[in-house]
Amino acid sequence: MIKAFDHVTITVSNLKRSVDFYQRILGFKMMGMLEQNGGDFKIVYLDAKGATLELFYFKHGGQPLPEAKDPDIGIKHIGFRVDNIDEVVKKLKKADVNFTIEPFDATGGVRIAFFKDPDGILIELVQGELRLLPYKEETI
Repeated sequence: MIKAFDHVTITVSNLKRSVDFYQRILGFKMMGMLEQNGGDFKIVYLDAKGATLELFYFKHGGQPLPEAKDPDIGIKHIGFRVDNIDEVVKKLKKADVNFTIEPFDATGGVRIAFFKDPDGILIELVQGELRLLPYKEETI
């Protein structure tokens, strides 16, 4: 059912500082970025040596998705890659998993859905290959 571990998402208070830290100090490579809500919400994607680290940044409290209502700093969710999200969702629902967000086509060309584990940790399922914009430091 699950194809691979895909990403961890962290909401950060200063995107420029965090990008510098993860690139310069930890050696992660820049993959690209996405913007929503006129740039009020940005996601920077870094190659974390085999998985992806997503850095969420809320410029003016912009809210890209219903699950992102709380722009608190810290870990946002973990993501797993799947081949067919709709089939996986059906199987999980049969196991009484309740989805906080049903599958939908998201910015960047992927299909995603969200549910919580028994302790309330948000889990994202991702289908497809993410199409990113080039990273532009001047837009931060």
